Amino acid sequence: MNIIYNNEEHRFRAGVRLLLFLALAFFLAIPSGFFASTVWSYIALSIGLFIATLLMIKQVDRRSIKEIGLKLEALWWKELGLGILIAVLALTVVFLLEWGMGWIEISGYGWQRAGSDYWLLTLAVYMVQMMGVGFYEELIFRGYFIPNLKEGAIIGSITPWQATLGAVFITSAIFGIAHIWNPNATLISTSYILIAGIMLTIPYLITGRLALSIGIHFAWNFAMGGIFGLPVSGLEMRRSLIQVEEVGPDLWTGGSFGPEAGIIGLVGMLIIILLVFGYGRVIKKEQPLVEPIFKRDYVPLEMPEEGK
Repeated sequence: MNIIYNNEEHRFRAGVRLLLFLALAFFLAIPSGFFASTVWSYIALSIGLFIATLLMIKQVDRRSIKEIGLKLEALWWKELGLGILIAVLALTVVFLLEWGMGWIEISGYGWQRAGSDYWLLTLAVYMVQMMGVGFYEELIFRGYFIPNLKEGAIIGSITPWQATLGAVFITSAIFGIAHIWNPNATLISTSYILIAGIMLTIPYLITGRLALSIGIHFAWNFAMGGIFGLPVSGLEMRRSLIQVEEVGPDLWTGGSFGPEAGIIGLVGMLIIILLVFGYGRVIKKEQPLVEPIFKRDYVPLEMPEEGK
């Protein structure tokens, strides 16, 4: 067996494709570091990673953009909006529970600490940052990694669905580990973010589109840090709409890392999972909940004729 190239599929094997993607993504992410403006840096990074993904799936993976959940039809945009609403609702419940339990105290509002700066402009910059993070992290961890890891893991008696479940766990674990260098990170926060990775994968498995996942990821971060003033993976947004002081037990609130390291964060994730499953049952009716693409092996877009 050729461990580099798959002659039957006429493309590189999964491990090689992943290495090529990482190299290309790193190269195309470099220009984002040349921008002094945070907004343009995040926009450049998102564009660079999107171009890297597009080049890989078209020229190397030989698959359609639909297979990584980015076919931008009307339903895609509706699900993006739904994902935003779902995450804002979940974070509102998290905030109200913390406030009701006396675990947080409202100390002020963003515009009161803005000084001579434009408070809304600062909030808008943060929103663009979180939009970028929600887009490119879902594009990479869910849209690109999962299909490739799944295809690479279909060995012997391992079925495509079993390989998909393995890919979900691996990408979620990498997602958790990627946050271990954030301020105030702990083993607990890493474990909880692994669970968040699984939460963000479920909409992709049900719909085959990244829209819900991107919307949820963006709004989860923005609502947590930009609206409710809670730390997001250990990072604070100092000009949030609501300014708070956390005084509750770290076991529940997550302490200085934020809800993603506390039981209250798991409550928010559970709310999102239940709402996503509910949406899945509505759109799928009597059909299987999981998209067929995750239960089958790679299907070539087109096979070259012999001798060409």
